[in-house]
Amino acid sequence: MSKLLKLASITAVSSTLAASYYFYFVDRDGFHYQNSQLKKIGDKVQGIIDGSENIDQSTPPSSKQVVVVKRPMTETMKDIWNEQIRNTANWIYSWGK
Repeated sequence: MSKLLKLASITAVSSTLAASYYFYFVDRDGFHYQNSQLKKIGDKVQGIIDGSENIDQSTPPSSKQVVVVKRPMTETMKDIWNEQIRNTANWIYSWGK
């Protein structure tokens, strides 16, 4: 009896999920897909490839973004070492001025 109960519960859960998926995504004529950001970007790229849409290069982006790139610690240590060497060399050469 427990195998039958497990089978019935799995069937009920999967049927509920399938029905909710159908009514939420398919029955609405792809409402969520048609209005998704990914579809809009894909349509714009396809338009640029086909030549039906132009790229506006006259206006730069209005917002500036800060890009943070994580560098390895060894590179940072090399930069600090080189800066110290340069400062030491400048200090020694400043004696002759």
